[in-house]
Amino acid sequence: MRRNPNDIKAEISEVSLELEALALTEEAGLDELKKLQARASELEGELDSALQLESIKKEILAKREAEAQAASQPSVSAEAVQPSVEEEPKMKIPAVAAGQRSKVFASSEDAYVSGQYLRAIAGNQEAKRFMNDLSIGTDNRGGFTTPAPLSNALINLQEEYGIARQKCRRIVMSQNTWDVPKLTGHVSINYTNEAAAIGSSDLTFAQVQLVAKKMTALTKISRELDEDSIIPMLDTVVQSIAYALAIEEDTNLFIGKSGGLELEGIENNDSVNDVNVANLGALALTDFTACAAGVDTHVVGARNEWYINPSLFNGAVRDLLNAAGGNNITNIEAGQRPLLLGYPVNFVHTLPAVAGSGNCLAVFGDLNLGCYFGERRGTEFRTLTELYANTDQIGVQCTQRVSLSIANPEVLSKITLT
Repeated sequence: MRRNPNDIKAEISEVSLELEALALTEEAGLDELKKLQARASELEGELDSALQLESIKKEILAKREAEAQAASQPSVSAEAVQPSVEEEPKMKIPAVAAGQRSKVFASSEDAYVSGQYLRAIAGNQEAKRFMNDLSIGTDNRGGFTTPAPLSNALINLQEEYGIARQKCRRIVMSQNTWDVPKLTGHVSINYTNEAAAIGSSDLTFAQVQLVAKKMTALTKISRELDEDSIIPMLDTVVQSIAYALAIEEDTNLFIGKSGGLELEGIENNDSVNDVNVANLGALALTDFTACAAGVDTHVVGARNEWYINPSLFNGAVRDLLNAAGGNNITNIEAGQRPLLLGYPVNFVHTLPAVAGSGNCLAVFGDLNLGCYFGERRGTEFRTLTELYANTDQIGVQCTQRVSLSIANPEVLSKITLT
């Protein structure tokens, strides 16, 4: 007996998830894995045959219906035929969900669809039917494609929370290892006498290599998550993952991390101009002027800015600015704009807030010129149904492949405690 294509797709999805869960366990046997792979291939062949059969049936029925309609209707002139405008069906979501406002997504509908997507790939049959009715589409293994609002919400929050994504030069990587040309030598200008030969000069380039690494996040939510709680729960999950990824990217950029995207970071990069201060009590405004003067001044169009921990800026740095004089009661009550020596100040939570030997207190320069942020693959979501089966929970996994490099350290400067 031939089966419905939707039933075959559902079984393919279940086999794929079971195969993935088994591959993650240490007890996975070769025979068991081969058996599941063979079953998946068998189901894909069955699905192809079923889809072809459905397509042929639809063509035959459509042709027969058209012939019947043509025979029963009187002929009309071409001018009398008016094209029918088919209204696009509106998405229907439960009233409770529609009344909830998402803090992350553009609309309650976007949040609800994203939540149903996670429930569907976790095996919830009701959510699967919803996604099928919505015609989101499936891949060749029966899994639903990630809704654009889900990935967009995470990316938007990462850019809001993190400095690295906001300020570094973004580069799309077509492969895991990507070479980016870096201009190291400019054209020289000569003063040439009349009728004399004009001397030539060449631009010189170096290569900056970006190597993509996979960043992952995994959390768990209740398997019994119902429709009414989808939106607030999804807001919480997406916000938490986005914040954690953004903080980790900033840590790699400013501090560095062994085994991460950037080993040294700006703090430990010896090629970045360094202004040394004995201790936090010895910090003075002259240290900030020396830091600002330490960047390469030959860069045209540089948009230099400060990067400081908010606690440090609102404490020791503001004390220096207030002690400089020139303030009256109106200035103090109104507060100060986040500017230092006329340059914008960006708050970086991964930079240290307390004094410690070797700590980088502040960074100055144009990160768009100094640092490259490579993107090999955007964020992807997946649910793991078997990993937390003993606690009746499902895992929500998020992955991305990115790279980070301090390509032009000469355009940056920092203040470090000795």
